[in-house]
Amino acid sequence: MPTPVAHSLAGSCIAVLVSRRLPAARALPVVAAILFAANLPDIDYLAIVRGREAMARFHQGPLHSIGFVAVATLPLALLLRRRLGLARAWLLLAGAGLTHLLLDLTVVDRKPPIGFPFFWPLTTRIFHSPVEIFPGIDRSNVFSMTNLRELIVELALGVPALLLAWWYIRRRGTG
Repeated sequence: MPTPVAHSLAGSCIAVLVSRRLPAARALPVVAAILFAANLPDIDYLAIVRGREAMARFHQGPLHSIGFVAVATLPLALLLRRRLGLARAWLLLAGAGLTHLLLDLTVVDRKPPIGFPFFWPLTTRIFHSPVEIFPGIDRSNVFSMTNLRELIVELALGVPALLLAWWYIRRRGTG
């Protein structure tokens, strides 16, 4: 799976595009919520407190699904409803959570089960993209060459995407 760096860069692209129309005081909570939503499916990493085996069983489960993203972003949207309106806030946050799932679909995954239940609760079928962009991480050794390679790919793709988002809003103005 991509690291929080890639997920945060994807969320930042959304935040840049949305926050341009908000006053700074109103934008900060929106940006924070977007970044949180973009990383939300990885809340399943909290299973590590019960050991690596528990985390291995739990990760890439139903929390990596559109069903979870749809439900879990609703409380955040309720918090932002006065700033953006409930429907707009929820769509924005669910979209940020969806970027997480889309990035995770494109990672090299060699450990069964390959993929995750993207469309849960509609189906428990496991999905994985045939197009693999991210090399994946080594959870057993944080400071490995595998993880360095992952980080380089994430930055090489994410930073230009963020710069493109900034360029786009500057080109369009604040209107």
